[in-house]
Amino acid sequence: MSINFDKFKKWAISRFGQDNVQIKSKEICINSIFDKNDTSFKMWCNPSGGKKKRKFGVFHCFKTDKKGSLVKLVQIVDSCDRNDALEALDGRTSIYELEKQLEELLEKSEKELFPEEIKEKPLFTLPENCYLISDLPKENWWRRKCEEYLAGRKIPIDGLYICNDGKYKARIIIPYYDKNGKLIYWNGRHLGKSKCKYLGPPKEIGVGKEDVVYMAGKWPAKGETVYICEGEFNAMTLKQAEFNAVACGGKNMGEKQALLLADYKVVLCLDRDKAGKAGSEKMTSILTNLGALAKSRGNEEKIMFVVPPAGYNDWNEFLVEKNAIMLHHYIMKNKRAIDHSGPYGTSSDVLKFSDIWL
Repeated sequence: MSINFDKFKKWAISRFGQDNVQIKSKEICINSIFDKNDTSFKMWCNPSGGKKKRKFGVFHCFKTDKKGSLVKLVQIVDSCDRNDALEALDGRTSIYELEKQLEELLEKSEKELFPEEIKEKPLFTLPENCYLISDLPKENWWRRKCEEYLAGRKIPIDGLYICNDGKYKARIIIPYYDKNGKLIYWNGRHLGKSKCKYLGPPKEIGVGKEDVVYMAGKWPAKGETVYICEGEFNAMTLKQAEFNAVACGGKNMGEKQALLLADYKVVLCLDRDKAGKAGSEKMTSILTNLGALAKSRGNEEKIMFVVPPAGYNDWNEFLVEKNAIMLHHYIMKNKRAIDHSGPYGTSSDVLKFSDIWL
C-alpha cells in the first residue's frame, strides 16, 4: 500500500493542530515529537516514501536524526498497534472500530427492547435563576440582602431561596413540601417595596395556594396540634417558638386545605385585625363542616384560637420586639376553645371573637 497524502495530513492536523503543521511541496512538516523544544517544524514527513519510494512513507527528525516509517510514527503518537496504524492511514475501519460500532449497535438494540422506565417529571420545580441562600458565598450581594431582610424579621435563611433574575428577581422563594418531602408549591416574597409583595407559580400549572398549606419544618405525626397562620413568615415565627405551624397563604381556607389538616388538632392563629377575625370565623365553619375538629386536651372536639396581644398585628411583630420564649408562653397561656355547638361565647371557657379582636 502507499500512504495517502491528504489522509496523513488530516491525521497530523487532528493530532498536532493546524498551526503546528506546515506543507512544503511533497513534505508535511511538524514540530518534532522527539524534541519538546522544537518550534521550527524539524520533523519532515513524506507520504510518498522519499527518494526510495518506501510504501509506508518516511519521517526524519532533523534535530535528533530519528527516522522511520509513517506507520511507526502513528503507532508512537496514537499508542496503537501496527494494524490500527495502517488502517488509520489508508482510511479503512479498524477491528477496534468495528468492535466499538458493534457494541453501540447492540446497546441501542437492548435499549429498544428494554427501554428505561420513564420517570415522572415533578409537577413543580423552583423558578429559574433560583439559588439556596445558604449555598451562596457569604460576600455574595444577594445573600447579604436576604440576610439583612430576614434578620430584621428574626427569620433564619435555612431552606429559603433567592431569585437573582427573571420574573421572580429579588424574591425570596419559600418552598412548600408535602408529608413525603416532595416539592408541591412555592411562594415568592419581594425584598423591596413592590406593589405585589407575594408572587406564586403561574396559574397554568394547575395548583393554587388554596390547594396546599405551608408547613414550617417537617410535618408532625397524626393527632398532634398544628397552629394555623395566614402567612409563611408567621408560621416560621411560631416554629421558632416550638409550635407545629402551618400557613394557608391568607385569611381564607379552602376545602382541600382543611382536608390536609383533618388528622390534626388545630389552633387558629390569624392576625389581629378585621380580616383575621373574619378569616377565623370562616375557618371555624369550614373545619367544623368537614369534621376536621381539633381534640385539644380537656376540650374534646373544640377548635382553639389565639390572637397576638394588643399592639401587635401579627406574630412576627411580637417576635421581633420580644423573643421566642415569650411568644411560646403567651400562646400557651392565652389560647382558647371555640364553642362551635352554639353561638360564640356561650361556654364559660370560651370567649367571643369580638371580645378578643379589635
